[in-house]
Amino acid sequence: MALKIEGLALLIGSEVEDSYGRSLGTLVSVMSDVNGDVKSIEVKIADRGLETIQGDRIILKDGKLTIIPDWKYEALKVIEALDRAYRRRRALETMTSSDIPGDVVEGLKRSLNEEIKNLKIKAEEVKRMIKDRIATIEDESIQVARAIVSIQVLYFSGEVSEKNYTQSINHLRKLREKLIEEKNDAKKTLDKLEKTVEAVTTPQQEPRRQEERRQEQQVVTTTPITVKVEEG
Repeated sequence: MALKIEGLALLIGSEVEDSYGRSLGTLVSVMSDVNGDVKSIEVKIADRGLETIQGDRIILKDGKLTIIPDWKYEALKVIEALDRAYRRRRALETMTSSDIPGDVVEGLKRSLNEEIKNLKIKAEEVKRMIKDRIATIEDESIQVARAIVSIQVLYFSGEVSEKNYTQSINHLRKLREKLIEEKNDAKKTLDKLEKTVEAVTTPQQEPRRQEERRQEQQVVTTTPITVKVEEG
């Protein structure tokens, strides 16, 4: 459900965070349609400029504005669509009612298979997006590790005061924790996406087996039993 302008108007000028509690910047503007549905927001990134964020990536909870990372937003969309397509395909596989024309069912299957094909292509794009983000996080983690070592050397050599060292190390450790949190989330999301694609790709044998068993039961039920009586 789209956010309404009334809910965000009061938050203009407040801080915007990502899903991991990191500050992204300040909310400075909101774009909405005539129905009041928020289409996008403008966030001031420090003093470097503005970033436009689509409304679907925004979550308003407990009076705080949170932004879903683009890689996770795209992944969740594809996972949801693939899961829905998977369930619909299973439903079509079990449809054998004489009230439903076969060509109608086959037409729906072809249309659904085409949608699944396009979703699988999109899934590959999203997987590359997630892997790229993981690689970037690993590079940033190395940079943070170097900064931690550097500030520790300066502190233990007496070139930086304890107060300045404490402030620095706290910022760096928090940054490292958030990077680890996002990396773990990215790996978990990637795994879920791959399993969802695999489920849709795997041939669906179970619905056919269920139908075969049902038909076998009907044959057993309807086939007359011949009894031969021998006279002794």
